[in-house]
Amino acid sequence: MAYAWSKVGSLPFDDLISKQKGGHLQFLTIQALVGAWAYMGLCLVWDIFPGVRQLGLVRFVKRMLLMVALPLAFVVTSIYWSLYLFFPTLILRPENSFAGAQDSPSLVPKLLRPPLHVDMAMHVAPFATVLVDFLVFERKLSPWQLNKSAPITLLLYGILYACWVEYCSFYNGVFPYPFLTINPPEGRAVVYACVTALAFIALRLLNYLHA
Repeated sequence: MAYAWSKVGSLPFDDLISKQKGGHLQFLTIQALVGAWAYMGLCLVWDIFPGVRQLGLVRFVKRMLLMVALPLAFVVTSIYWSLYLFFPTLILRPENSFAGAQDSPSLVPKLLRPPLHVDMAMHVAPFATVLVDFLVFERKLSPWQLNKSAPITLLLYGILYACWVEYCSFYNGVFPYPFLTINPPEGRAVVYACVTALAFIALRLLNYLHA
């Protein structure tokens, strides 16, 4: 994940994206990377300084981060690679995507693909890292956490992300992902709702698979 973060500046259109409203944080991929970093960093503190385990606030924050970082990383990994393999024009930027915000990606012949090792570091490593930590070192979520806390947390995150990318696109004239740019507002609302639901379903499934 450290390698992925170090390579953010080398991504296609980094100069243009960095100057846009929201910068790289428009992308759910980057938010998942930051979330995984924050969670694993807190886990490291938890292991190195046993005294913090007595602090209820630290336990609460660590659990809340897990409930966001794990399903968020799953969503990024599953959606990215599914679209990358089968519908690449919906996830990869065409070369002239900043020349005309509303250009249809299906009309653009060449797509910009990050190097595979960078792609794996960004779209596989965060999920794999948090998943292994959850399955090996963490307790599974309690029924209250899974049925009460997690749905509210993920719903709130989904709403905030939707508002964030809509706000950024108002200034930028383009959304971070082509599948959002080509959709009308109603279509984007459905996308946001489906992604949030997928995150919650994934969390329930992964918690079920936990020994």
